[in-house]
Amino acid sequence: ALDCAGLDLSNAYLRQADLRGLDLSTAKLEGASFHAARISGVLFPRELEAAEIELSVRLGTRLRYRPR
Repeated sequence: ALDCAGLDLSNAYLRQADLRGLDLSTAKLEGASFHAARISGVLFPRELEAAEIELSVRLGTRLRYRPR
């Protein structure tokens, strides 16, 4: 298993990447793109909204964290 704790994926382009089952809850994902990636079972940071992730997977948009 890959240890993703604190991994910096800022501005990464992960088109069609297989990320299934990864824990990205502490990874830095600001500006990353997940176009057509496989994300089943991925644990994302709480700061990311589901709609933001869905747009990135469907259209390749860059992830933006929303201030709470």
